[in-house]
Parts: sequence; structure tokens; C-alpha cells
Amino acid sequence: MDIKKLNIACIFDGNLDVGGGFQTQLRSLIELKKIETANFIIFVSKKENQEILKNFGFNVVCLKSKFLDKVIRFILRKEISLIFTKKFKLMTKFEKHLQKYNIDLVYFMSPNSLALDLVNHNYIFTVWDLCHRDFCEFPEVNFYREFELRELVYTKALKKALAVISDSNIGKQNIIKRYGVDENRVYVAHFFPSVNVIVEGKENKIDIKKKYGIDSDYIYYPAQFWSHKNHVYIIDALYLLKKDGLRINAIFSGSDKGNLDYVLNYARKFGVHELVKYIGFAPNEEIYYLYKQALALVMPTYFGPTNIPPLEAFAIGAPVIYSDLPGLRDQVGDAALLCDLKNPESLASHIKLLYYNKEKRDELVKKGYEKLKELEKNSIVDVLKRIIDDYSVKLKCWKH
Repeated sequence: MDIKKLNIACIFDGNLDVGGGFQTQLRSLIELKKIETANFIIFVSKKENQEILKNFGFNVVCLKSKFLDKVIRFILRKEISLIFTKKFKLMTKFEKHLQKYNIDLVYFMSPNSLALDLVNHNYIFTVWDLCHRDFCEFPEVNFYREFELRELVYTKALKKALAVISDSNIGKQNIIKRYGVDENRVYVAHFFPSVNVIVEGKENKIDIKKKYGIDSDYIYYPAQFWSHKNHVYIIDALYLLKKDGLRINAIFSGSDKGNLDYVLNYARKFGVHELVKYIGFAPNEEIYYLYKQALALVMPTYFGPTNIPPLEAFAIGAPVIYSDLPGLRDQVGDAALLCDLKNPESLASHIKLLYYNKEKRDELVKKGYEKLKELEKNSIVDVLKRIIDDYSVKLKCWKH
């Protein structure tokens, strides 16, 4: 059977300081090299991303968008322009680039509004979460019309997608229920930990406590400073522990998305500011050691249903304390301690347990390794290969 090797455009979006979203895409690209039935061409909109990806040996095209291009995109997205698009075969500069590289299929590695511009290409669309529907009260998914913008993209892009990728079963069911997508087109693929979880050799070991002037055990939380990340919950727990005579530090890393000053002032208000160490965006070479030397990864986020830091902690060998919420608890199973976000005493008691009980720490580390192996059985590589192989057969009907 004559099945050709497809040219697939991977649309890579985001900034390095976004953290999990950037790292998820990067690790997925590295893993996609295992798929031999396709040529992957990476399209980016930022020059710095082009340089980063070239260092990993990828074929990268940087799309430069001018103001006029944005105006044309805006006009062509209007329903009134549909008949003209069809009659005169109009398309955006983005899609002309895809034609230039003879692209057979487009893979959006993140939720991307560029999917709305495609008139002649099938595409795979990725949904990381639907938290604007789960927790619409949080400013970052509500204010300044963010809610409406997300709804616009999901409502229009999902139904037309060749395939939709979610990273959990609960995420898949939410996509089907909320947007009426055919369940046979929604795939579940578990993402990988970032590339930073592997350190070759230990000769450059970094002593985290010494570097950051910490004289006691610490918990680690890598998260951008959005309100939904719930840093204040950790501060409440530190306050309770301090009252009980147990001084535990917290290291926070991540970019400020508008909530950093509020969090740090909150720590001062409760008299635990000396226990909170904000280190900014963590250098790649430190990430392994930040996890490895921590008493635990503590991630009391409201958003899910999945997150990357628990996977990184599992891979490195750090205990995990996570939110006891639907979806999030399914991601980790019994490989993490789950905390009640309404009660900071719940987190304080978990920290005490790990502080005084090495056996429990070792048990969680072992279960974390096992959970990660279980999740990797259904990876993005396996799912994409099935989608690509099926599409290759159908593509023969109209394209050589």
C-alpha cells in the first residue's frame, strides 16, 4: 500500500517563562522524533523560540506577523466574509506558509486561535484545560473578556478539528459535554515531565539550602503567580506550623502574573515572610535539585485536571502534596497526599507527617515512580501516531 510520509506543522506557542505550557510542548517535540511516518516542521511566532528549538535539532520556521496580516485575519474570521473566502479562495498569510512547506496536517500543541484561520488544512487541536468554565470566578480566566475569548476559540475550533487531544479522561468528557464534540474525535494522551527532570552526572550538584540561605527543610512550589495557583494557602499552613513550633520554609519559583506582591504582603501580614523564599524564574540547571532536596512538592492549585509539576516530582523522586479536587486526584491516585483547599490545617498536617516520617516519604516516592510509568503507557507519541496513520489512508483520496 502506497502510504506517503506526511509533512506535519507543529504550531509551538508561548514563552519560556510560562513554565509548564512551554516545557510540555518542548518535551512533546523531542518525543515526536520517535514517529517515523511523518516529517515534523515547527512553526513559531517568536525569534527566541526559534533559537531554543534549533538547539534541539528541529527544523523551525518563524512566522512574522505584521499589522496588516492581523487585520486580514480579523476580517476573514467574520461570518460575513465566508462567502467571499469560498468564492475567491481567500486565505491568510499563515496558511500560505503552510502551503509553501507542503503541509498535510497541522498540529496545534497548545490552544491556539490560529486554528480559526485555516480554510484548506485539517488540524489537531490541543485542550490543556477548561478552567474558565470550572472556576470562572478567577480573574485570569474572567476579567477583560478572557472568558469570552476562550469560548470563541473553543466553540469554533473544536468541532472542526480532525482530532482533539486532552490529557485526562475527565478533560475529554468535559470537552464532549460542553462543546458537543464527537467523542470518537477526542483522544486522551498523557503528557511528559519537562526535559529538566534529567541531570546527566552529579558533579555539578547544587546545594539549594546553601545557595538560598535556608537553614531548615523546605517545600517547593514552581508556579506562575496567578491567583488560582493558591500560594496563600501555603502561607496559611506555614503560619499554623510556626505556631506549633515547626519552622518550614517554602521556595516559590515562577514569573509574576500580577499576584506576586499580594502573596508576599500576605506572608508579611501573618509574620512568616522570613520563611518564604521567592527565587524568580528557576534556572534550568537548578530545577532537578529544587525538587530532589525538597521535603515535598506542594501544589494547592485550583486548576486542572492535570499539571506538570507532580509528574516532574514523580520522575525526580520527591513526595507530592496535591489538591483534593476532581481530576487532580485522578492524576496522582495514591501516589500523593491530597489536601482540602478549604482547610490549611490539612496541608499543615501533611507537612508534619512527611517531616517526622521518612518511611512515608519513601513510600510516596516509590508510588510516584510507579504512577509515572503507568501514565507513560498512553503518551502523546502513541496517540499522535494513531491519528497520523489513520489520516494518511484518508488523505490518499484527494492528495498525492
